[in-house]
Amino acid sequence: MKTIKSIQELGKCILQKKEIAFIPTMGNLHDGHLALVRKARSLNKLVLVSIFVNEIQFNSAADYNSYPRTLKEDLIKLQKENVDIVFVPNKKQMNTINNFITFDLKKMQHGLCDKNRPGHFEGVISIIARFCNIIRPSYLIMGKKDYQQLFIVKKFLNEFCYPIKVLSVNTKREQSGLAMSSRNSLIAKKHLLIAPMLYQQLTYIKTNLKKMSSLSSIEKKVASELEKNGWKVEYVTIRSQKTLFIPTCNERKLVALIAAYLGKVRLIDNIEFCI
Repeated sequence: MKTIKSIQELGKCILQKKEIAFIPTMGNLHDGHLALVRKARSLNKLVLVSIFVNEIQFNSAADYNSYPRTLKEDLIKLQKENVDIVFVPNKKQMNTINNFITFDLKKMQHGLCDKNRPGHFEGVISIIARFCNIIRPSYLIMGKKDYQQLFIVKKFLNEFCYPIKVLSVNTKREQSGLAMSSRNSLIAKKHLLIAPMLYQQLTYIKTNLKKMSSLSSIEKKVASELEKNGWKVEYVTIRSQKTLFIPTCNERKLVALIAAYLGKVRLIDNIEFCI
């Protein structure tokens, strides 16, 4: 495994490589990230993982500064997974110091994380575009936990004609059902017992939607249940898998999404289902 810090060195290493499977990460790797690596490895292509904490997608300096950084441990995990190249650039290499964002995502507003995190997805798309321009991968591997992010990245790459196939991997979960996330390490001990409730409520939606009179009735019920147990809910919503907007009456492929704070930690999760 090669660990590379400069764009120039990376360019030399991948110059003759026809197909690359790329996994962008911000580090603090867990089994969810490693599932992406294993998916990439199954393609029999060169596997390239980036580790870069992208400041321009954070909505506060405090959130950026508190993001867990575990580079030494991350590299050991990636070595064990037989990753070919790990790209670890700095802000200067990725040209994020001046915070230039040139993508207008107004057409992709869904009233989900974009509503409460202004500029977040512009920051995500900005860095994904830079990585794709540098690496020129054939495959981009992403997880389904960040569902709106996955949706927007797919749409962006398609609209801008990037010749990249996006492969999504199901959310990896703890035994309790809690979605694996780098932020889980920030959850206070007193909240650990109720953290799995997010997925439990999503499962409740999937199981009981047909029994409810409307989408809004079950959304409100779940939000109320979470708030009773100490969560601060941003949204509970049921959307179309195809458009990520409120589904039409004849749509069957749906996704339920939740974003909520548990103490100071913001958690998101989702579940896909058909009715």
